[in-house]
Amino acid sequence: MPLSSVLYAGTVRRVALILMVLAAGCQKTPEPSASAAPPVAAPRASASVASPAPAPTATALPPVEVTWVDPPEWKRSTQAKPMRKATYSVPRAAGDSEDGELGVFYFGPGQGGGIEANVDRWVKQFKDVPADKVRREDRSAHGLVQHVIQIESGTFNANTMGQGGEKLKEKFGLLGAIVEAPSGAYFFKLTGPKATVTGAKKSFYALLDSVKPG
Repeated sequence: MPLSSVLYAGTVRRVALILMVLAAGCQKTPEPSASAAPPVAAPRASASVASPAPAPTATALPPVEVTWVDPPEWKRSTQAKPMRKATYSVPRAAGDSEDGELGVFYFGPGQGGGIEANVDRWVKQFKDVPADKVRREDRSAHGLVQHVIQIESGTFNANTMGQGGEKLKEKFGLLGAIVEAPSGAYFFKLTGPKATVTGAKKSFYALLDSVKPG
């Protein structure tokens, strides 16, 4: 081969090698794709909000019943009787054949009937007492209104339950009071021989003066 051809061939190879090196150097590291989504942060745990405690439900308290002081000379019975808060034996007066009795009745708030209906019922338990012989009085103690009724003497039907016929007792008296209280009406009814009831009047009014809300 002629020398000029050899030199030309070597020059071509060197040029080709230089071009390859330059081409390799021009290659760049690819950038991250713009479409790649950024990493998503984990959601924060939301703080638990405590619900307010429900307000306590208001409970209506039962009305307070009344109290009173027992007359020292009267004996309270230990035997319970229907519809009665208490029963007392009132010592008989000289010459009377039996003791008197005081019953205290209570039926609950709004129960027991009206004032006039009860007064009328008590009067009708006496067979021969005209209206002008029935004494009425309104009084109060400790803020409680008291309606008092008195029958000095008459023929009393002691069988107030109305079963088994009448049980008539002559020359009997009545001292009664209906006390109006926030917890309802209280009925104090004293009956007995005329002299016994008359003699117990002072103690009866002392009891009424002591009645007050408990």
